[in-house]
Amino acid sequence: MRPKSIIHAERLFLVSVALILVGATLDWTALVERGGFALAAGTVSFFVGAFLLLILFATRRGSRVARGLLATVTVLSTASMLWQIGAMQVALGWAGVINTAQMLLMVVATVLLFRPNASGWFAKPHAEWEEDL
Repeated sequence: MRPKSIIHAERLFLVSVALILVGATLDWTALVERGGFALAAGTVSFFVGAFLLLILFATRRGSRVARGLLATVTVLSTASMLWQIGAMQVALGWAGVINTAQMLLMVVATVLLFRPNASGWFAKPHAEWEEDL
């Protein structure tokens, strides 16, 4: 059985994916103007799909590699947000609120993945929990 911190982390990561999609919807016109419809759709689809795979491998399969990659993405996202704040290039309006909320959800979810009960769960094999899927 998965610990509650893993379950909560999964839910927070999935909400952050939903916010990524909302943000992409708000910026869709600008994305299409920059690279065309195919590039915009392909880029959004690739990043959302890769993020979902990392989430599922970490929270359902107990992959320590996926957990590490999620932590890396979170650190890079936080660093990017801090750089934007320092350079005064933060998105304003709803886009800024959504970006900030999405980044904060990722930070909280990542912290949950490294709690003691979660670390213990990642340390053991997970052949016995396949009925949990």
